[in-house]
Amino acid sequence: PVQVCVISVIVLDAENCGNPEVKPNTATTRVVNGVEAIPHSWPWQVSMQATPMSPIPYMHGCGGSLIHEEWILTAAHCFIPLNKPSYWRMCLGKHHMNSSMDVPSAEKCYKVDGIIRHKGFVYEQDRTDITNDIALVHLAEPVNMTREISPICLPKPGAVMPAGTPCFVTGWGDEKGNLFPKVAEKLNQAALPVIDFQTCSKPSYWWDTLRPSMICAGYESPDELKSACQGDSGGPFACAAAGPKTTWEVHGIVSFGPRGCIKDKKPSVFTRVSAFSDWIIDNIKNRAASNNLNKLLIC
Repeated sequence: PVQVCVISVIVLDAENCGNPEVKPNTATTRVVNGVEAIPHSWPWQVSMQATPMSPIPYMHGCGGSLIHEEWILTAAHCFIPLNKPSYWRMCLGKHHMNSSMDVPSAEKCYKVDGIIRHKGFVYEQDRTDITNDIALVHLAEPVNMTREISPICLPKPGAVMPAGTPCFVTGWGDEKGNLFPKVAEKLNQAALPVIDFQTCSKPSYWWDTLRPSMICAGYESPDELKSACQGDSGGPFACAAAGPKTTWEVHGIVSFGPRGCIKDKKPSVFTRVSAFSDWIIDNIKNRAASNNLNKLLIC
């Protein structure tokens, strides 16, 4: 009799994530007034690029994080209004936004064959509610991991970073905090300390806009106002996990901030990834399981 073998599914590779070959500069730098990142030191950073139709060139629209060879983690609001996979490509291994300035072999752009937005994301219908601002993008082919392209780890389910933890936001967002943002030419980084929920949910801060499934981070005194900016939407808020070696985890997804990027007592707000651990794993498993129905191996 013929024996049928079902391909086993490895969901996430916890051993080889969050450990860039090129180490980032983590001397605390305060992506408004941030600094240029060391090229390829945040190798999970994605430039999500969209075009409404050919031959209009692709434009950088959002950031994202590579969490698996087939999956990008980003914000649900990035897909307003361009919500079809065919509009998008995911570019990895970038440093300069102008590709010709990068190592030619480093950058690779991938087609998209699936976008999963959280069903609880209702911002399009209710502009006062930006909860569940999380999405997964499935790539049409697996990523080839290199020195310049590798995934970031997911945090432990439910993990909350203590106030004051310096985590890093990265992206090509507007460096100057303009009301009408321009995309930066090089990947920038900024250290933003976590602000505790109690402080950030005060009436003078974000009050009832803030939910426990979000993280606040930034500086509170006006002379230290640094922030994530619109061009970084969907990008990673990366924190170093405690342990003998530095392993980076994606604790936040850039979600929202004040119009114009920087404002007293309006720090950057991120979707807290650890509040959505089950949602992420379930969606990855479900996609893999449905794919495997079409991939039975004769052995």
